[in-house]
Amino acid sequence: MTQDELLTKAIEVLRKLQPQMKSDRIRDVTVDRLPKRRVRDAVVIDFESDENVGKIQVTMERDTGEMINAKYVPPKGARR
Repeated sequence: MTQDELLTKAIEVLRKLQPQMKSDRIRDVTVDRLPKRRVRDAVVIDFESDENVGKIQVTMERDTGEMINAKYVPPKGARR
């Protein structure tokens, strides 16, 4: 996909998610109120094991290695 196509898709996804946001504060920050946009080439790295301990996902900018996001995904069946 081109950068324009990716940006269009991201906006489409965010507009679908907006009504599902739980916090009013988050719901009020719409994609239309955030005009500065940057498309980055990124890689997602998953750290897992055969044990049911969950996993960690790290998203990094491909060219620089700059951290974009990291999240922990609990093991299947874990209480939240």
